[in-house]
Amino acid sequence: MKIQTSLMCIFIISLFTLHQCARIYIREMDKSNIIIDSNCYHTNWFNKRGWCCTALKGDPCWGDKASCDSTCPRPLSSSP
Repeated sequence: MKIQTSLMCIFIISLFTLHQCARIYIREMDKSNIIIDSNCYHTNWFNKRGWCCTALKGDPCWGDKASCDSTCPRPLSSSP
């Protein structure tokens, strides 16, 4: 019984620690100056091959990034 209780305590403590680490990581991400210059992403998933646009309905895809960037709208820039 003592082993089960000890394992349960270790499990709860590790969950709390993991939760705190995730919160710290998200806070650091909010402070970063990440600039996203394209809504295009590269994929090789099932029937979608090439560069796909996340901003357009249905995620249309093109064979190269330049074609995707010319059609896909740019993300909105947020100023700090």
